[in-house]
Amino acid sequence: MGTGHAVVVGGGLAGTLAAGALLGHVETVTLVERDRYPERPAFRKGVPQGRHLHVFLSGGRRALEELFPGLGGELEAAGAHRLEPPRDVLTKSANGWQRRFHEGRHTTTSCTRALFDATVRARVLAEAEKSGTRVEVLQATEAIGLLGGADRVTGVRVRARDAGRAERAERAERELPADLVVDASGRGSRAPRWLAELGAPAPREEVVDAGIGYCTQMFRPAEPLDVVMVIQPRPDCPRGAAWSPVEGGNWLLTLSGVRGQHPPTESTEVLGFVESLGEPALYEHLRSCEPVSPAYGFRDTSNRRRHYDAPGGVPEGFLAVSDAACTFNPVYGQGMAVAALSGLALRRCLDDGGLRPGFAAAAQRAVARAGDTAWLTAVGADRPYATAEDATPPGAAERLRSWYVGRLAARAAIDPVVGAAFRDVTYLAAPPSRLLSPAVALRTVLLPKARGLAAPPLRGES
Repeated sequence: MGTGHAVVVGGGLAGTLAAGALLGHVETVTLVERDRYPERPAFRKGVPQGRHLHVFLSGGRRALEELFPGLGGELEAAGAHRLEPPRDVLTKSANGWQRRFHEGRHTTTSCTRALFDATVRARVLAEAEKSGTRVEVLQATEAIGLLGGADRVTGVRVRARDAGRAERAERAERELPADLVVDASGRGSRAPRWLAELGAPAPREEVVDAGIGYCTQMFRPAEPLDVVMVIQPRPDCPRGAAWSPVEGGNWLLTLSGVRGQHPPTESTEVLGFVESLGEPALYEHLRSCEPVSPAYGFRDTSNRRRHYDAPGGVPEGFLAVSDAACTFNPVYGQGMAVAALSGLALRRCLDDGGLRPGFAAAAQRAVARAGDTAWLTAVGADRPYATAEDATPPGAAERLRSWYVGRLAARAAIDPVVGAAFRDVTYLAAPPSRLLSPAVALRTVLLPKARGLAAPPLRGES
């Protein structure tokens, strides 16, 4: 059993998984959450992307199983759908339709974010009771600053968000001393400002913003499809769609588009946007579906990386994880998987020696590595749409990488060897070096640039 006190700022998925990683390594974990958790799975204000489509990629699923064995099965028992790409995913890319190989290499999970969060949170709290670590959850409480100095963070200042007038002077603000503060507060993290207030340097930031916006609406099909459908943007139509099942017999439709092509947030205009994609099968199917929610929009889709992992990037006693350190365009569905990979990276660092001197820097580097692949793939996909004002300029190496990955992605649609490698990386189950193996590189560079299938493959391949 470990000693010490850790405070996790943010009680969403990333914070819950960070708290789970700390179990057995510290005496107490305090989880600071701005919202109040619903009694049953429900969308909440503190998860602004919560109503949109979430698919848990296989690399994240494997990390989650290592952290909490059997949790994937618990999600499916609660109503989540288990999918095997590419067999169960009908994908139209800019080059045409992808072949539906039966690879047996990857398993993904599709459900609402509300169900995912509630299931993971229940498991982490149950594990806490068995671990010997006491977990205190401060709901309706926000962090407002850090304690300590430029060399070491020693805690957090918090404020109750729902304290009545008579209580405010007495308990609205207080200090939580800690041996480790984990920032899991997401895209809106205020840690750079808080660290600057302590005299620590602000982290260097990289930003690539393609100006992508998306909207999501929930439907109940009269006759569900037997496959997920994904329509990727193409040069003549920079719009896309994804159609995937969630629990309760419902399906989520997420539409996306770049600047000037953003999808509507009026439900009456959703079908018109789908029709503009030029894929009648999805359009006709949706016409028979019953809408069960309004359309919800989201525009904060920039890729942003704060380099806390640089030498001297974090003071002792502080760690930033997931979106607080590196956030991706949500349309690629990587965030939850990276949260699980970050939690596993944190657990392994703790297993190596606990909260020892130098732990913060070592853990920050490990967490950064956990997000490397997702960053490269998201930035590579968004870079062609980003303006000079919205992106850090690419170097020669990135331009060469973009050329190579473009050819590779086109060939992956029809080539089983290249496709397997491409999915290993994009599903966060292998590092980018997998794309440079001799067999993959030779087929990518020497063979003609591939074209996909002209018509959707209605059956998978064995």
